[in-house]
Amino acid sequence: MRFPNRISGIKFAGLLAIIILVASTLGCTSSDSDKNNSSSSPNVEVIAPTPESDKSNSSSSPNAEVIAPAPEASITFVTTGSSFSPIITVTGNPEIKWVFGDGSTSDSPAPTVNFASEGTRSNTLVVTPWSAVTKINIGYDGSDGGVTPGPGTIESLEQQNVIAVTGLENVAPYLQVWASSYNPIAELDFSNFTELHTIECFYCISLTSIRLSNVPSLTRLCLERCKISYLDLSEAPALADLRGASQRSSTYTINWGTTGANTWHVCVGANPRMTGALPSGQFPVLEDYFVWNGNQSGTLHLDSKDLYKVRAYDNHYSAADLSGCFPAGRRAVVQIYNNELTSLDISDDPGLIHLNASRNSLDQTAVDGVLQTLDSYNTHHGYLDLTGNAAPSTTGIAHANNLTARGWEVQSS
Repeated sequence: MRFPNRISGIKFAGLLAIIILVASTLGCTSSDSDKNNSSSSPNVEVIAPTPESDKSNSSSSPNAEVIAPAPEASITFVTTGSSFSPIITVTGNPEIKWVFGDGSTSDSPAPTVNFASEGTRSNTLVVTPWSAVTKINIGYDGSDGGVTPGPGTIESLEQQNVIAVTGLENVAPYLQVWASSYNPIAELDFSNFTELHTIECFYCISLTSIRLSNVPSLTRLCLERCKISYLDLSEAPALADLRGASQRSSTYTINWGTTGANTWHVCVGANPRMTGALPSGQFPVLEDYFVWNGNQSGTLHLDSKDLYKVRAYDNHYSAADLSGCFPAGRRAVVQIYNNELTSLDISDDPGLIHLNASRNSLDQTAVDGVLQTLDSYNTHHGYLDLTGNAAPSTTGIAHANNLTARGWEVQSS
């Protein structure tokens, strides 16, 4: 009569074996999951199976649920062309992974993929570690004062038909050079790019927005022939070279803040709808000041002792003070014609050798003063155009003759 007890023992032993088997299986599953994800998926969470007592109440729930890790951080380039050939520059020996819009991959810093046809595609880049990335180039030819293209600078590269870029924040603390000239890209955000010193966006005619918050290392900014309506430079204290002429926007406003201490080149000409006066007095080391047809008015007052060229024609300036800007031997050029000047101060400027102040409102006294001042410097082989102003007096004509005798070309009304 011990069979029932024996049967109970068998049931107990079988149940114990099942429990051990389940425990062993769970242990293997956890170990394998840890091994497979320890390096690339640290956020994987394995949830324990549902107890037997709860199975009846949750028949539709699986015994184990694996929560996927967060998506891998990447930079995405959205392109519309039939091929894509970006160039990134890295230091050290990082892991590079490109995944292109056709599913192909590459580990090259300068890959090329041919899609066979045009179309909108997303191409992603992951570099481990991101700190290795120093340059991203999707288009560059050295235009508008850029460096000569080469492996030691920025490689020559045709534009890559990039219309959008996301994920650039991954390289914000590390990137030093960005080049996207001629690309139809619409927006760029370089906020907190603390090592970025060069931005090349020449002829990006679709670029309407660029953010430059906290860019303390930025020295060169080329936005020539874009579509920018508002440019904030107030957090770019090191800016030395601005190329921002010929914007295709309906308005154009530049917020300089206090930036200007390091600026040697300002080019924002051919912007007849620009609003606000440029802070011409906060550029102590300025060499070039180009603001032709820039809707500027009032007094132009430059005080840099390093000045070489001023192109301020086709504006509405009523006065210009350039005194002390051109030391002897400079051979400086000033083009300030077609304004509304009633006064022009070029005192202490023996290095001024080319002056076109035609088509202004200078009276005879002002015209005589310009002629007398230039004559006093005793320089040779210069150029002076005062046509479109009042005619000089006999005294002014005498100074003009002195200049002509020393090889100057002088024109007056």
